[in-house]
Amino acid sequence: MGGFYWISSYPKSGNTWMQLLLASLMAGGMALDFSKTIGFAGVVAAVSDMDLFMNVESSDLTPAEQADLRHDLALVVASETAEPQFRKVHDWWGHTPAGRTLFPPEVTLGSVYLVRDPRDVAVSWAHHSGLELDDSIAFLGRPGAVIGTAGRWRDQFEQRLGSWSGHVASWLAADPPPLLVQYERLSADTAGVLSQVAAHCGIDASDGAVAGAVEATGFDRLQQEEKTHGFYLGQRRNRKFFRRGIVGSWRDTLSAAQADRVVQDHGLMMARLGYI
Repeated sequence: MGGFYWISSYPKSGNTWMQLLLASLMAGGMALDFSKTIGFAGVVAAVSDMDLFMNVESSDLTPAEQADLRHDLALVVASETAEPQFRKVHDWWGHTPAGRTLFPPEVTLGSVYLVRDPRDVAVSWAHHSGLELDDSIAFLGRPGAVIGTAGRWRDQFEQRLGSWSGHVASWLAADPPPLLVQYERLSADTAGVLSQVAAHCGIDASDGAVAGAVEATGFDRLQQEEKTHGFYLGQRRNRKFFRRGIVGSWRDTLSAAQADRVVQDHGLMMARLGYI
């Protein structure tokens, strides 16, 4: 019987970067080629997994029924696969409408939770989603926020985010507890953090493979791959996915009032994580 490593975050917090780092690392530090599908750590809410493993027509189900079946899906996939499975996650850690764990502890081998200063998240989410900055800030504060409901998310089930603070709090209280990775530390010491994540996930990685993965996923390299081959993960048409990736870029984008609003909404959690 296998199990899962969940690579989780609120959107625009470094989850895709970690996915690509691990994909390269597990290939020995190989360079990435965006002309080919990156098959590592697919999104946990993918419709294709439900249709493949559960033999149901998922489109006929309500969002509540889909959420409840995702608990069963995790158990089935773990029982039918011998190797550990990695999945990319944007849902908060919690329960389905029927009270079942969305990420069953009995098939959870470990979790990595990436978190980023919500002021930077608000800017990046605005660009990605096509929202105005004020609307993006409001989205981060919305307790009922969800993604994956229609349009560009049509190949994914509904994923409940909640507010940014609620999302972070849910994963910090997850069972079993996750390895917490702050985007800012990942940016400052990519090799060191990647080695820590590899150890947490039971990946035997040489120093050379770590160095190769860091080089393969440098932001300039990712931007060039996107420019050459494209890279679409739900962003608005004609928007870059790999836009800036700069720690603290909110300082030249948000007004003082907008930055203050983020702190008003999330100050307690920001203080807990050292962002203020």
